[in-house]
Amino acid sequence: MNPWEMILAHRYAEATSCYESMLRHDPANHDVLSSNGTALLCSGKLDEALVNFQAANKLASQRLRGESQPYLNDIGSILWLLGRSRDAIQIFEESVKGVEHGSIMFTDNAGGVSQGLLLWYAGVTVPNNQVRDHAVRYLQRLAKKRRIREWPGGLALFVLGLQSQQDLLFELCGATSLEESIKEAKGDLFKLRRLVKILFYSAVRQRFEGHENKCHELMVLCAGLENPVLEVEWYLARAESTKGLVDRKRAGINSNDK
Repeated sequence: MNPWEMILAHRYAEATSCYESMLRHDPANHDVLSSNGTALLCSGKLDEALVNFQAANKLASQRLRGESQPYLNDIGSILWLLGRSRDAIQIFEESVKGVEHGSIMFTDNAGGVSQGLLLWYAGVTVPNNQVRDHAVRYLQRLAKKRRIREWPGGLALFVLGLQSQQDLLFELCGATSLEESIKEAKGDLFKLRRLVKILFYSAVRQRFEGHENKCHELMVLCAGLENPVLEVEWYLARAESTKGLVDRKRAGINSNDK
């Protein structure tokens, strides 16, 4: 079993041990650094994961003269998880501006939607209307391009109110309810990864609309799915669900209250 298969089997410590052995022989391998960062993130070792992703991003950027900075979403998300929201927003902004200005050429299949979605989440959650509105304008521009038909373009359309959650679920699983979609996604990593994103941004939209309790319910539902490994939204949802429970206990509010 190679170390990536260990990660998929949730044997994170074993994967980290393998990757660190590989890095002793080849410390400038950005693929190994990023994979090790993923294993560390899965283990909850955020500081170590951040160091690995930062090194991997620097090496990848140098190799492609800055046209690709493939790990900015990971870096920003880990900074957010560490409570460094201002630094995280700076990274998300850097990523979005890089796509806008053409300095970052290689993005997701929809032309950089994932960067805009994370910036939108940060702007809604802080909250910071300037950050949120920048994300919306960015996603609106992408929505006019043909590539928006590719994943995760549908999520941008959902955020902009141009597509429903039911539409997204039907395209993914052929179902329109969350319960049916969750059943359909079990054991299917491809569907699981996409469902995590649908649940997460459905939760953020509920927050944007002022329905924090519903947002929390969806975050808990998202975090309750099997770790899809590569989707940073799952780790953010897990932190959101835990934070929500802690805040409710401090406030003396029952978690089942609506």
